[in-house]
Amino acid sequence: MKTTTLSPLEEVSCCREVAEYHAPVNSRGGEELHPGDILDDRFLITEVISRSGMAMIFKAQDMRHDHANVAIKVPHLACESDPGSFARFRREEEIGLKLDHPFILKFIPVDGPKSRPYLVTEYLRGSTLAHLLDAMHPLPEKDALKIASLLCEAVQYLHDEGVIHRDLKPQNVMIGCDGTIRLLDFGLAVGADTRRVTFPGLTPAMGTPDYMAPEQVKGKRGDERTDIYSLGAILYEMLTGMTPFEGDHPLAAMNARLLGDPVVPRKLNPSLSPQAEEIVLRALERESTRRYPSAVAMQAHLDLPDQVSVTGRAERAHSPAPWRVWLRQYRTVALALVVPVVVPVAVAVYLLLRQ
Repeated sequence: MKTTTLSPLEEVSCCREVAEYHAPVNSRGGEELHPGDILDDRFLITEVISRSGMAMIFKAQDMRHDHANVAIKVPHLACESDPGSFARFRREEEIGLKLDHPFILKFIPVDGPKSRPYLVTEYLRGSTLAHLLDAMHPLPEKDALKIASLLCEAVQYLHDEGVIHRDLKPQNVMIGCDGTIRLLDFGLAVGADTRRVTFPGLTPAMGTPDYMAPEQVKGKRGDERTDIYSLGAILYEMLTGMTPFEGDHPLAAMNARLLGDPVVPRKLNPSLSPQAEEIVLRALERESTRRYPSAVAMQAHLDLPDQVSVTGRAERAHSPAPWRVWLRQYRTVALALVVPVVVPVAVAVYLLLRQ
């Protein structure tokens, strides 16, 4: 794979002069760490950066290394006590510490015992791609293709290291004030040899509905091409200002991708080239075998779009019938409600009949 510059976004017009931004965080009370606290005699907490359902992220100064700014992710106590959530947190640190790529968030090792679970990463000045898209959408085609190309490079590195991200989305892409780009958040990442992509329900453990591949929705086995689909969904949003499938409920959006294709990009943004549309639709193929076989193959088209052959994917695309989406959505809801009741009753009846 080609070597890129240290400021890969310097020629991307929409990423010039990116300001540092963190979404406001309202204090809920009960947090165990606060600005001014010192964690393990090393990290001086200076600011709350963000809060999710799983963890808090703080800005801190590393007092052992010239007070350099770092970010510290601390799981909520409820997550620490949940075996599944805590295992994902530990796996994120384990995966992060072995990665070393300029487009991937750098994890910082902490020697010695910790007073509580946490992980430490470099602190990034900038804003997420999601914030950029809130302010400007759609992005210029050239800029969108370049950003997607850099993400492909980062994802190919992950795949070469045996890691599948499984939660690629604009919120997990940081655009740096210095013209750099970073891929974040490995809480759902798994090794390529552990390819069971689960769908336990509408929880953070399954990924983000707008960017999930069809196989994630169905709970089938996934591989590196699961990440290719998510890259296609990000590119679709950058080029059109919309996610590929939208609905009043996450189930509607997820079911739609099982039954049809997204609105072709040039209907939403007529200024797009047929080649850019072809790249997006290939990445978003419902059948994984019809997608790009690798991130590097997708990157080759992103870097040289003029050489992409237009195969008629846009003409063959069809939107899912609303009644089929509705039927599948409510069938899913019905199963979720009925199965927990019917199965225990059936077992009880079976045991009674055997007596």
